[in-house]
Amino acid sequence: MNGGIQVERLTPKDLPAPPQAALKIVRACSNPNIHHDALSQLAASDPLLTAELLRVVNSPYFGLSREIQSIPRAVNVLGQRVLRNLALCVSVRDALKSDAIPGFDIASFWEEAIRRAVAARLLGEMLKDNGDNYFTAGLLQDFGLLIMFFLAPEAAPLWADMRAMDPDTRYGKELGEFQTTHDQIGRKLGQTWSLPADLTEAIGSHHACSADSPQLAKALLCADWMAAVYSANEKGAVLDKCRFWLADYFDIDGDAANALLAQMPHSVKEAADALGLGIEEQQDFEEIMREANLRLVEANLSYQELTWRLQQTLKERDELQSELNRELELAREIQQSLLPKSTEPGQAVYGINLSARQLSGDFYDCFALPDGRLYFNLGDVSGKGVNAALLMAKTSSLFRCLGKRINDPSQLLTVLNDELCETSTRGMFVTLCAGLYNPKTKEVIMVNAGHMPAVVHGADGKFGKLEASGPPLGVMANMTYPAKKFSIDGSSLYLFSDGVTEGHKANGEEMGFKGLLNLLRQVADLSPQDRLDRIAREFTSGDVPLRDDLTLVVVDGCAQTK
Repeated sequence: MNGGIQVERLTPKDLPAPPQAALKIVRACSNPNIHHDALSQLAASDPLLTAELLRVVNSPYFGLSREIQSIPRAVNVLGQRVLRNLALCVSVRDALKSDAIPGFDIASFWEEAIRRAVAARLLGEMLKDNGDNYFTAGLLQDFGLLIMFFLAPEAAPLWADMRAMDPDTRYGKELGEFQTTHDQIGRKLGQTWSLPADLTEAIGSHHACSADSPQLAKALLCADWMAAVYSANEKGAVLDKCRFWLADYFDIDGDAANALLAQMPHSVKEAADALGLGIEEQQDFEEIMREANLRLVEANLSYQELTWRLQQTLKERDELQSELNRELELAREIQQSLLPKSTEPGQAVYGINLSARQLSGDFYDCFALPDGRLYFNLGDVSGKGVNAALLMAKTSSLFRCLGKRINDPSQLLTVLNDELCETSTRGMFVTLCAGLYNPKTKEVIMVNAGHMPAVVHGADGKFGKLEASGPPLGVMANMTYPAKKFSIDGSSLYLFSDGVTEGHKANGEEMGFKGLLNLLRQVADLSPQDRLDRIAREFTSGDVPLRDDLTLVVVDGCAQTK
């Protein structure tokens, strides 16, 4: 583009100039010896700036309990650093007017900038750091891109496509079109405006982070990807990269990352309103996940990720299911009749099922073959209510019927999957752990179709995990399900639904996978049925109702052969 933009040749007159009164406040706040009175006088010297600062600080985004009516009061309540950040945000907003770049959609640029600022602030608060500093840095981090379009207005039509790119692709596009990038321009701007050194460094280095980089720079990199989850076309790939950086730099797991992303739409709207930047209502995170799910399925995601996203996609269907009619109680009785009868001491397989509603989407079963081997399973149908209960009944009945003539769990699940794919309701699926146990040899042959990992608690007290070896049933036909063969002599094999690990105990705490393992250690000396009853009491002894169906099965490798 006409030789591109040469950063080293840029002079202050080439760059946008913010309101001088605001810039004076920013520079004065960097002086630790400045007195509050002097700072108040400086801030009050410009009536327009005074009114704008008071409007912003009294907006719902700051959530102050009492209205601040004067700049001296604002300085006393907020402190120098917050006042500096407010003045800087106003400066950046007003540095370029809406018509400064012909043909450029500056409103959409500020929407993206607010997203990055909000994401950075949420990260800063999670990291127990100053959220206002992170917000200001996030608002500034891509301001260099706006300056590049200001310096090369003929490139304005490129913005629509660049906005929909992921951060890495957009960064490469900048370099190709302008022969420079927004972080280089941002560093130049920070030096020209005499911004604080830590802020200038984070803005200028957030695309070249390493493990040793300042925390603020790493937060800006993550904020860039968090914002892109809402604007990029390839949402599935962006979401994966976003989770990767959050985990790599800050040990934020997938659930915590989702929680951060879900907070953004509401906070973005509040922040935009506070800064006087009108934006449209924001797409919520569940909508983003539904869109990402469609693209991820096409990209052949891992089975476990596909399962999780399908469950999210079906959530809306679950919430819209009508209230069960007067015949639900009869349906519940029929459903309960499909579960195994009460167990007796000395047998090998025990189970328990607690429903969060009148009908359950979880199920388990156990039955003996003529040669004494025992088929067992534990399944979880996507969704809740009548649809899930009907699919549960169908799957459980098919398993028992087919299992009596197919003595190979791998082959059994292949046939069962094809049956469900042929006739099941579109969009519904079943995750299933199933196995064949020989009480004489203590040997188990087990298959996991997209379900949570099974756990073996050994005689030595150690745990082993048996992960999924294939997708859920009812998703794709003609699938194979590899079986795993192992011994549980002196050990116990546990199968459980996600209502156990994601359920909340009587004290309100989530059980979690580690919590379940700790509980299994505590009950190891009890009989199998007593173990299941003890675990169930963790969820039912309080006043909090079950949030999800809860099902557990234990195969006892210590039981004596009859």
